[in-house]
Amino acid sequence: MHRTNGLTLDEASETLFISRNTARVHLRSIFSKTGVTRQTMLVRLILKSVAPLG
Repeated sequence: MHRTNGLTLDEASETLFISRNTARVHLRSIFSKTGVTRQTMLVRLILKSVAPLG
C-alpha cells in the first residue's frame, strides 16, 4: 500500500522496518500471485480493486 501512496521501494522498506532485499522478495511474491510483471501494473490493479470501496 505504501507504493500506491507514492513511496519508493526504499522508502516503503524503511517505513516497514525491513531491508530493501526483503521488500523486493515480497514484491516478487505479490507479482507472482497477481500475475503482474511491473510495479506500475500492480499499483493500477490495487487502485482499481479498492476504488469501489471508497
